[in-house]
Amino acid sequence: MSKVYEFNGAIIKKPDSNAAYIAIPLNVKKEFGKDRVAVHATFDNVPYQGQLVRMGAEGHIISIRKDIREQIGKQPGDMVHVTLQERESAKPDYNTIDEYIARYDSDVRMRMEKLRELIHECSPDITEKILWGMATFVLNGNLVHFSGEKRHLGFHPTPSVIASFAERLTSSGYKYSKGTVQFPYDKPLPYDLLKEMVQFRVREQIK
Repeated sequence: MSKVYEFNGAIIKKPDSNAAYIAIPLNVKKEFGKDRVAVHATFDNVPYQGQLVRMGAEGHIISIRKDIREQIGKQPGDMVHVTLQERESAKPDYNTIDEYIARYDSDVRMRMEKLRELIHECSPDITEKILWGMATFVLNGNLVHFSGEKRHLGFHPTPSVIASFAERLTSSGYKYSKGTVQFPYDKPLPYDLLKEMVQFRVREQIK
């Protein structure tokens, strides 16, 4: 059984939002060996399934939903007793990319198949596997990943790719973060752009 952490923390309101969070008084990377941690939590004994996530230079936080705040009678500025215990992610019921893709409906499946084919066209030496629950492509290490989300296809290259293509992604209206781009299901996939991004990664990996 994983270790239980306990502390008292203040509820902090997110600026310009009804959301709130509690700062984690731990070196999360040191304690758990990773930056994003799925946890079983309690707030004044009310249970919650959440994640510890990094919030810039301020360290890690955990969100505390409005319904839980109402249930415990606490608002931003109030102190809450928090317990945290790492929870194991459910083991996926798929082992190959074929099995991963087969879980989706026909339109999403078609997008994934075409993206998979496009990735392999970028180098004959690319192999594939399932890693972190995602379709993963390998060339001298991890090359790129993709994942099926509720409303979009997640494409996960590297921060260097995102930085190099940020202007085009922004001008095309795509949401992106440090290492991920969201391609909505209600819009065509930009296969030409995706191929350029994969080719960029191939060049990085074969230097």
